[in-house]
Amino acid sequence: MPTPDHISIWKNLVTRSLCVNDATYQRFCERVELGDLTRDENPESHFDVYFLPVNSRTKQVFIVHHKKSGLWLSPGGHIDKGETPYQAVNRETAEELGVQNFFKQEPQPFLFSIVDIDRQHQACKSHFDLWYKLETDGSDFNVDPK
Repeated sequence: MPTPDHISIWKNLVTRSLCVNDATYQRFCERVELGDLTRDENPESHFDVYFLPVNSRTKQVFIVHHKKSGLWLSPGGHIDKGETPYQAVNRETAEELGVQNFFKQEPQPFLFSIVDIDRQHQACKSHFDLWYKLETDGSDFNVDPK
């Protein structure tokens, strides 16, 4: 079970206005109360952070090739045990784009989504995703081509 502080972090971040509909918000509320929010704690249903690198001036959106899925997606990933969403989004920004500590202050998310995964041979069945906007022109990226 997460600590009361951990629950309050999530409840303060994910408001009804971030969710597409009431059902998504209700499902979030029920899931966060269950605890075990990370993939290590619950391989079937866990929380993730994603970020949308965007250049608002040129209206460009940057995506990355996801090795496992074979798809071009917004970068992001799983939250590790003990991490806050803020720590996770900075770690993922470093891992995915090679940019260290992009967010100097905790950013406000712009969306919360839930993705149900229907793959027989995969333990993961649901992602609870918190989305951040990353304003950039892409010049600071240091992406590993491998």
